[in-house]
Amino acid sequence: MKLVILIARRFMLGGKGAGPSRFTGLVAVIGLAVGCFALIISLAVLNGFESRVTDKVIGFEGDLRISVRDPALDLAAHVNQMVDSRIIRAGMPYMERKGIIINDYNSNRMVTIKAVEFDKILEFYDLGLDTIEADNGVLVGHLLAQRMNILTGDYIKIMSPIDTPMGFGLPRILRLPVTGIFRAEVLDYDDKLIFIPLSAGKYIFTRKQTIDGIDLRYLPNAQSATVTNQIKSLLPSGSTARSWSEIHQGLFSAMRMERIGAIIVLSLIIIVASFNLASTLALITYQKVREIGILRTMGMTKTRIRNVLVIQGLMIGGIGAVIGISVALIIVFIQQWTGFIPLPAEIYVIKAVPMVLYLKDLILVPLIAFSLIMVAATVAGKRAVQIQPKDAVQLEK
Repeated sequence: MKLVILIARRFMLGGKGAGPSRFTGLVAVIGLAVGCFALIISLAVLNGFESRVTDKVIGFEGDLRISVRDPALDLAAHVNQMVDSRIIRAGMPYMERKGIIINDYNSNRMVTIKAVEFDKILEFYDLGLDTIEADNGVLVGHLLAQRMNILTGDYIKIMSPIDTPMGFGLPRILRLPVTGIFRAEVLDYDDKLIFIPLSAGKYIFTRKQTIDGIDLRYLPNAQSATVTNQIKSLLPSGSTARSWSEIHQGLFSAMRMERIGAIIVLSLIIIVASFNLASTLALITYQKVREIGILRTMGMTKTRIRNVLVIQGLMIGGIGAVIGISVALIIVFIQQWTGFIPLPAEIYVIKAVPMVLYLKDLILVPLIAFSLIMVAATVAGKRAVQIQPKDAVQLEK
């Protein structure tokens, strides 16, 4: 094996006076470096934004949502038992309904009204608020507040048309002050959702007999999948449980497809560079045909000749892959530490491009690169073993 590696190093890019093979080899190295660099950076950015969206969704909705199907079911008692057993950290009962809000200028808008316990709302949900002025008002998203010209302290009217008593007449109308304007910065919460006290929800949702469900918050460092399965096994019949990923399955499925698409498209760069590498090795084979013929005459087997080309391909391609991956990792770590690549905060809320790399990415990218390099080197190696000693002399002449 040492002899094979030594010969591969001597053949590296055709040696002195290599001409075209050296140029195409350098192009292959640059192509592989660019492909691996682009793949690492793209995955890091996609992971960063997905992580931000996930954190926002979990912070705004909780880790698990339990819905009640049986009005007679006392779900709160089961949740309190799980809190006492240290299975979950907290639970938030809620009632939810489509409704209409009206401002002082008689402008109206359809929104989702979510009634919760206001004394615990800031502890449970990540609304971007430090305090609220009172626990008997309304929390409105900042986009909805801008559209309807609502400020903190203004009064708005809230009603639920679906809860019209006896199917005719007017629904109950509740006039409450706006005690806070939250910023979720994810999905359309800031434009289509308001929070009201649970007591107010029970007042205007006349057709609801009980709460719709309970949002759960897991303990810190809890294994989400394990805890979710444990809770589902403890829930009584008449209730259903869905995690945040199940609730927003379409969104996260789209993000996964985007990730797969990015991997496929950016891998094309590595594929093209691998073709270039294969052509480089083929040129080297023709340039070194005399040497290959001599090695065959001296008794070197076809397998070892092929290994010379394979190892040389791994050396050339490996240089490009390692350079691209190393530079990408350095940029990712610097971005995580300093945030030197900025984003317009008024659009993205965050000041810098988020970058996150997982272990699976650090395995996937080198695996893709070296697999394609190995294929290119193997194809070129098969051409080298077809050269016979007598043919090598004729080709040299």
